[in-house]
Amino acid sequence: MNILHKIFSHTPKISSPLGLAWMADLCKIDDISAIELATKKLANDFKNNSLQDMQNLEALFSIDEKTHSIVERTTQHFIDIENIDEDIKMRVSNVVFLYHRQLLLIYLKLSEQCELQRQRQLHIFLARALRNATQLIKWRYYNYQTTPANFWLQISSLFKIAEKFSLLNAKIQAYSDQEPISLSCAYIQACMLGSLECISFKPQQIEFISRLLTTGVSKTPVEADYDAERHLFYIDTATNSAAKRIKNVKITNTFRYWSWEEINSKIELCMLLIEYNIQPKQPYMKELISNKYAIETLETLQTEWSCMGDSVNLKTALTT
Repeated sequence: MNILHKIFSHTPKISSPLGLAWMADLCKIDDISAIELATKKLANDFKNNSLQDMQNLEALFSIDEKTHSIVERTTQHFIDIENIDEDIKMRVSNVVFLYHRQLLLIYLKLSEQCELQRQRQLHIFLARALRNATQLIKWRYYNYQTTPANFWLQISSLFKIAEKFSLLNAKIQAYSDQEPISLSCAYIQACMLGSLECISFKPQQIEFISRLLTTGVSKTPVEADYDAERHLFYIDTATNSAAKRIKNVKITNTFRYWSWEEINSKIELCMLLIEYNIQPKQPYMKELISNKYAIETLETLQTEWSCMGDSVNLKTALTT
């Protein structure tokens, strides 16, 4: 909290700060009820425009961090239980989805306000907005549902703000339990999950893909200038669509592009490691290839994401 204190130390005081007494109840009730309570409180504060006051950001961050750990625990339990009761599944899914949706709306609005006011907190708002957006996508996919209306326009508006203020490449830690990631990579991860919307993956496969993206998209920039030799995917920031392969499209200045060699190489490497029963040195690679859904998921991703002729030198990859 010392860092947050420094960030907000010069903000003006307000007469009606957000109350946090109710947070003491979170540890007294079950996780789903706790998430519902937090969502209700946040929605009410958002509706009343209470979160527009900079002094209340510390309260927002406290609520978010506290509930974040509960949501992460709930998500992991959901994924670990493969044969969950349908009624329980839908209740949990709806509750967690609404929580992520509410936070996305909050941080999106705060980001738009920061664009006008050039607040120092902008990078945190953007990082948390993209993180919650990615989790929102996953929860929709868990139940074979599509993303909400105007979702991709909202995500792209976050990207545009980050691009405008040259924040895309700075690595930001959205939450205390996560590794820092650039906003560019966070945006790509969300977009590439979106490219799989028409495929019916199990929750365990979606989590596998998310893990692959988290570990594999580390140096891939989003670029405004198209390079036919390097770029494989694009998103039109002016339309409500997820990422697509570049195939017979008319290029416009609203397109943004990225190479996918980093991930495609990792996919092929994982498949080779499994085929030849080779144990990699990297712990995260061991985790990936030991997953029970690894081979079937990787094969699907190779079909959806790879170019013909893409390959990786196994010997080189194993030694880097």
